[in-house]
Amino acid sequence: MPIPIGVSFDGFCSFADSLTIAREAEDAGAASLWMAEHLGYRDSLGSCMAFAMATKRVGIVPTAISPYLRNPTPLAMAMATLAEAAPGRARIALGIGNPLFLGESGVRIDKPVRALREYVEALRGLWSGEPVHQPEAMLHRLDGARMMSRPPAPIPIYLAPMKEQNLRLAGTSADGVVLSAGLSPEYARVSLDFVAAGARSVGRAPSAVGRAAYIFFMAARDTRDALEKSRRKLAFVLRNRFLDESIAHSKIPIDQAAIIDAIGKRDLERAACLVPDEAVEAFTVFGTQQQCADRLQRYIDAGIDEPVLLLVGEPADRAESLAVIRAFQ
Repeated sequence: MPIPIGVSFDGFCSFADSLTIAREAEDAGAASLWMAEHLGYRDSLGSCMAFAMATKRVGIVPTAISPYLRNPTPLAMAMATLAEAAPGRARIALGIGNPLFLGESGVRIDKPVRALREYVEALRGLWSGEPVHQPEAMLHRLDGARMMSRPPAPIPIYLAPMKEQNLRLAGTSADGVVLSAGLSPEYARVSLDFVAAGARSVGRAPSAVGRAAYIFFMAARDTRDALEKSRRKLAFVLRNRFLDESIAHSKIPIDQAAIIDAIGKRDLERAACLVPDEAVEAFTVFGTQQQCADRLQRYIDAGIDEPVLLLVGEPADRAESLAVIRAFQ
């Protein structure tokens, strides 16, 4: 049976280039397009509307929208509009966000499990068309807020958690989970075990929860070039202190504090130099097309039912990577 494979965008490349990649990904058989909400880079919701207009079949997923940054009412409006523009294709992924970049914008993370749980409840309530009352909510106290137009179909909500409590919350309350980039297949399995435990705790079958994962991915004939380009992407994601348990689980010596400091100064070159080859091997997928297919299968074997590939490299590199997507269809 074909494996649905998504393609992820981190907001680094231009809007025009992203549209080109979106079309190429759909032509290659990709099942979904996920646009990240990295602060200071390109906007997720606007990009996703453009993806919807430029494509015909793929799912469209803004990710990972933070309750600490967006009020649920305008977000519910934006997603309902996206669902009208792309019927049956809209999903959303919610996440806490990166502590470093949130802090730079004056946002302090407090009680993230509660924040996400209340946000999921608010969005579902708003999409029902009924007045929503959350007078005791921690972040957004709604007092009868309501939508005057409902989405044409329910919008699946995924969570993008990294820590155990939010992984369990995905199992209890979300339609799916999307794991962070920068995880090994072994740690992806550990994370999915928490999701499954959360689902079982409320009488849900773990199989009822979609299981996606972001994966840095580069197929290339020059494997050393692929390693170096993947190293830079991995350095950026390792700035997130919530990945500390994944790093510890790998037992690979990584100075995460130094990486966070370098990224805080926007010195990506120094951050990349702090990422050892062993980490790139463990946390990304790169190599020849066959090597990439084999490594991708390890994530699927770990329980991921929708790998979401962040395509690393230049246009020629993407052509190699898209060929791997075709091979899985």
